[in-house]
Amino acid sequence: MCNEFKRLFTTALTRSELEREIAMAEALIEHDGTGFPDSSFEDGYIAAINFVLGNEMSNVEEEYKQLRGDQDE
Repeated sequence: MCNEFKRLFTTALTRSELEREIAMAEALIEHDGTGFPDSSFEDGYIAAINFVLGNEMSNVEEEYKQLRGDQDE
């Protein structure tokens, strides 16, 4: 599947914002295993692309904040 019209893609998110999203997801996995047991790999893939495109907000930020709050007590 060769596409000679490929171009650079720009997103409103910075590299550090994307890396933070990854770190939050990894922390949740470490603590709880998956937070989305009813979702498939493909569901997560679609959610991630939609996040990068700006179509969806973070799927893990709220849970991560709750985790951090639980650990601070």
